[in-house]
Amino acid sequence: MTQATNVSDWARRATALAAELTDAGVLIDPCWRAAIEQTPRHLFVPRFYRDDDTIVDGADPATVDEWLDAVYSDTSLVVQCAIAPGTDLQFPTSSSTMPSLMVRMLQLLDVIDGSSVLEIGTATGYNAALLCHRLGADHVASIELHTGLAADATDHLHGLGYEPTLAVGDGAGGVPDRAPYDRIIATCAVPAIPPVWIDQLAPGGRIVTDLRGELAGSLAILDKITPDTVQGRLLDLHGHFMWLRSTADSPLPNAGRFNLVINLDDAETIGTDLDPRMLDEPGLRVLLSIVEPDLGPITHTQREVHDIWWLRADNCWAEITTGADTTVTYGGPRVVGQFEQVTGVTAQSSSGTLASAVWLRH
Repeated sequence: MTQATNVSDWARRATALAAELTDAGVLIDPCWRAAIEQTPRHLFVPRFYRDDDTIVDGADPATVDEWLDAVYSDTSLVVQCAIAPGTDLQFPTSSSTMPSLMVRMLQLLDVIDGSSVLEIGTATGYNAALLCHRLGADHVASIELHTGLAADATDHLHGLGYEPTLAVGDGAGGVPDRAPYDRIIATCAVPAIPPVWIDQLAPGGRIVTDLRGELAGSLAILDKITPDTVQGRLLDLHGHFMWLRSTADSPLPNAGRFNLVINLDDAETIGTDLDPRMLDEPGLRVLLSIVEPDLGPITHTQREVHDIWWLRADNCWAEITTGADTTVTYGGPRVVGQFEQVTGVTAQSSSGTLASAVWLRH
């Protein structure tokens, strides 16, 4: 079977994918179902990385079936990777998001005919194509940090006859030329909403984004209620998108600073009646990520240690050790000598949702 024969089967595959998402209860809007059925995802993902970093190329007859099966499945496909400066570590820097998550976010936008939408993170251009199908290209703007990705997305969109406004640059700055927008959708993770997005959002407009830090994250639906304020809710649904970055030099949002440095010379140890397991509660971790976006990723050790928490800015840290007694050892310029006990409480709400509170007592 030739590649051309395989590719000509894309419409059946796209229809089957839309049916799968509908049967799963994810795809409920007939307009977005039509967009999934009638948009050839394979044009936007000509190749992708396997989990072992080898490449599946649609132009290779040996892998064309694997390529098409993956492209028309509910799977995120990594299309670009980069080495973090100063390391030999490779990180994914762009992907085509799993269609079920795309559909959830697009439906959460709650668009109507004539709505104008700004997309932060063009990537392959597939999500922009879905928006163009639903709203018309004249109502869609998108911005991408990587010039190569932006050029490829432009070619793919133009190949389908779509000519939305496409910009290259830092997504935190939005696309002011087409503002205001009725909706903003961000296919990248942000620890806080960039103020410019609020500025470029029309009154009553909506932002849908992945709001998270290193600890946890949640999709956020935020509506504009005043000229400089958005409010809304967090969903029990994770985006796990790649970070919004200001430059393409590093795949990491913090310019590659991700190593924990602990100075034990000024460390202090105190007792605690806090149950460390409460710190694993996802809602609490989301809240902590929003309140303190400089919290670094949790570090685990081989000893009887629950977590090591730390702040990137000045390497303040706290190590929770479990055993016969639970203790907290901590250090760093912000906290040394300030606390005598760590206390916590866990409560069950009437709705069954676990709520947690933690505080440090002088």
